[in-house]
Amino acid sequence: MSTRQIGQIALAFAVLATAPMPTARAAERIVVAQSAGMDQGNDEDWRRRQRQPRPERPDRGAPVIWVAPAIVYGVGNVGGFGDREVAPPADYERPAPRKTRPRTQASQPAKPAKAAKTASTKKTAKPAQPANGPAVAGSYVDGEVLFSTRSPEATETILKRHRLTRLETVDIDLTGTTIVRARVAKGASTQRTLRALRSEKSIVSSELNHLFALQGEPKNIAESDLASVQYAPAKLRLAEAHASAEGQSVLVAVIDSGIDGDHPELAGTLDPNSPARTVGPHGTAIAGVIAAHSRLVSAAPKVRILAFDSFSGPEGSLARGSTLDILKSLDRAASAGARIVNLSFAGPDDAMLSAGIEAAHAKGIVLVAAAGNGGPKASAAYPAAYSAVIAVTATDPADKVYAAANRGGYIALAAPGVDILTTAPKGDYTQLSGTSFAAAQVTGVAALLLERAPKLSPDGVRAILTETARDLGKPGRDDVFGAGLVDAAAALTAVSEATASAAVQ
Repeated sequence: MSTRQIGQIALAFAVLATAPMPTARAAERIVVAQSAGMDQGNDEDWRRRQRQPRPERPDRGAPVIWVAPAIVYGVGNVGGFGDREVAPPADYERPAPRKTRPRTQASQPAKPAKAAKTASTKKTAKPAQPANGPAVAGSYVDGEVLFSTRSPEATETILKRHRLTRLETVDIDLTGTTIVRARVAKGASTQRTLRALRSEKSIVSSELNHLFALQGEPKNIAESDLASVQYAPAKLRLAEAHASAEGQSVLVAVIDSGIDGDHPELAGTLDPNSPARTVGPHGTAIAGVIAAHSRLVSAAPKVRILAFDSFSGPEGSLARGSTLDILKSLDRAASAGARIVNLSFAGPDDAMLSAGIEAAHAKGIVLVAAAGNGGPKASAAYPAAYSAVIAVTATDPADKVYAAANRGGYIALAAPGVDILTTAPKGDYTQLSGTSFAAAQVTGVAALLLERAPKLSPDGVRAILTETARDLGKPGRDDVFGAGLVDAAAALTAVSEATASAAVQ
């Protein structure tokens, strides 16, 4: 071995001896520096020695030389060696250089994405619903609360104490209250703010600004199907009923999305005082079920409709209406003298809406609502589940209940609501399913009764409709069909007999 080779080996061991302990251990086991002519047998002896177990060494705290098979590369110009590489053994394979893996999402365990927080977004309760599903009980406008107090001074105190920002103040003549819609403080919880408001003695009522959803699902149809698929008139026996009443001059309020009053089926139907300024597919469809009078047969073709566009958003059942918007419409309907209010939407229990419903009922307004499209196991849907409301479920051409309809003790009646042919915006037609359209059928039949007997109370209308309904399902009233399928002809016969009896007495 030459003097130069000996010097290279000595320098390598000197470098390792001066390295810190962790660095020396991280190095590979031995530094081999030999020329291409080094004896192969010596290398085999070295490998055999490395496989023998080594006795544990006491930790002396001093630098320790750990040797491992490795290659010593040039160490700068120390000792004049420059950048020359020391040759490895003849059969040594150079390890592939370790690749530095960038720390990206792809190389890290997936973490659940956190939803971005946005101001004044509409919050939907769990579980998540499909795009065309109904509103879930518990959904509300996040960041908003409603409350009413006994005086303006109390209102100002509440706003300051809870750091609320007034957004709107609405006088509801129907209930004799003034409702304030307010935004909660930045970063504050809507639910916790509501709980704090409910502990205030000066507050008469407080509530979340709940969201309600229209209850209908679309189905495409061909123009040639118009006559053949309209089975509802026969089921309701409308031909016989229309011989004695068609809803003449009865004012019906439809709290929904807007209505296309220019549709040929609805020509002359909308009341001039209708507040609605927009057109929506769901509201137009409801109006068609109640009052179409061209190519279609409706329940009450001669009623007047007071249209409210309280629901906005994407088409169909995705449109939402808030507690306050619905209350304002209900209040205006009562002031306008509406005899019937159609409520083809569903949502959570709401104290303020409940108070409005009770006040309308006390004023003699018939309230008809969709039972809900939540399915057999869904909880009660509101406003249908309020005692002052006639809750209507939907049936198909075979008198089977609509698969997505709610069940429960609050169901009063059933009416056709599956594959219902009705009106669509821009003079078009559509076929829809849902308890929304079943409720509209009953609204129309109620209008026939009020034409014949204008003094009928809401409870009187309910009694006649339930007593004359055709029983479906289990004998007697049940939670699926209520009292059964509405029979317009039988109901009109009953109201005529009751009127004649009262006249005699």
